[in-house]
Amino acid sequence: MAENRYKKEILLSDERNRNVAAVVRYGPHLFLSSSDGHRDINTEKIQPELDNQPIPQCNNAYGRQALRLQKAGYGGDSAVWIENFTSGQYWRLERMATWPEHFGEEGHKLAVSFGAQCKMSGVNMLTAVVQAVTPDLEREVFVHQPHRGRASRITRCGDFTYVIGVRGRSNPFTDEEAEEEVSSQFDTELFYTYEWLRSHLEKGGGSLDDLIRTDCALKRIGDTGKYREGLKNRFDGKIHFTGYSVGTLLGGRGVMEIGGLAVNPGGTKEIVWLAEDPSRAQAVKANGLVFASAASGLSDAKTGNIIQELYGDPVAQTHQAFRRLDAALNRFDTSVENTLRLDVFLDDINFEDTFIELAKQYFGGDPPTMNIVGVDLENNAEIEISCIAGA
Repeated sequence: MAENRYKKEILLSDERNRNVAAVVRYGPHLFLSSSDGHRDINTEKIQPELDNQPIPQCNNAYGRQALRLQKAGYGGDSAVWIENFTSGQYWRLERMATWPEHFGEEGHKLAVSFGAQCKMSGVNMLTAVVQAVTPDLEREVFVHQPHRGRASRITRCGDFTYVIGVRGRSNPFTDEEAEEEVSSQFDTELFYTYEWLRSHLEKGGGSLDDLIRTDCALKRIGDTGKYREGLKNRFDGKIHFTGYSVGTLLGGRGVMEIGGLAVNPGGTKEIVWLAEDPSRAQAVKANGLVFASAASGLSDAKTGNIIQELYGDPVAQTHQAFRRLDAALNRFDTSVENTLRLDVFLDDINFEDTFIELAKQYFGGDPPTMNIVGVDLENNAEIEISCIAGA
């Protein structure tokens, strides 16, 4: 299919009048900024009385996303990718049980999901991220939800295939269980996790070779290097897809959760590799979109070397992260100005407003959607950003 066939359109601006787009359309793709549960859906004011009230917060976070889609001329039932960053995972099933109300009795069955327990702001318990598609695109599910109020395991829609976030507690092909509290646990769960992704993709006629991005939450951020090495061993020495890996509490058993996005079987993708590590994808272009791997605020834009003097300076790291991200996008003749969805990972979630103010100089009056969550970052960085941009 031809590239550069879509135009970026801001359909709805941020409700709090920040320099953020609430909904961006790029052809059939609808990108939404993250939505917090502790803010009233009508006034956008923080509701302190919702402290430790997960279901009302779900109704705010998910309800805002559905309302945004409605205001943009669509509806909550157009969601295809729902990501959930929470203060706890003990109410995961109760959280997903609210989906039919916000994403439709039929529509919620067609969306995949990813979730992790993260650092939250104040009494916030849920930051919800949603990506949707226009209704002219058919969503085809290959592994259905186990029951109402749960996510699809794999959904194909338009040019892409979306795969649910999975853990590696067992092997889907052999039913073997991963041993816990042993030195081999991480490697075993890493293998099993990608076996689950493989299992889902194969149900749709695809394979792990089709991956273009993975989102990875690790229980221990110190395992990031081990995670990369495990992927290289799995994929013949080269990580051929982009992604991020951050440290979160996760909640429950297991040491990682990973979700994926792939091109459809038979589709093509172009890869550019990191200068400092030619075995890792820096960016991937597929079907009119560019996916960039996470850019650390500590990394030199060209070499990837850690810039020691940036430690402890989140403002300087913000600028450096944008330089690093722009360098990745430039390799496909695009730039941060063409960003549609910006994923922002902060060591201190309370830096959010300052980050948005600093980002103005990179986007001007044409901002992307932004998804901002608090996590642990590799090398004790203050900030990492990744994105999906127009090709």
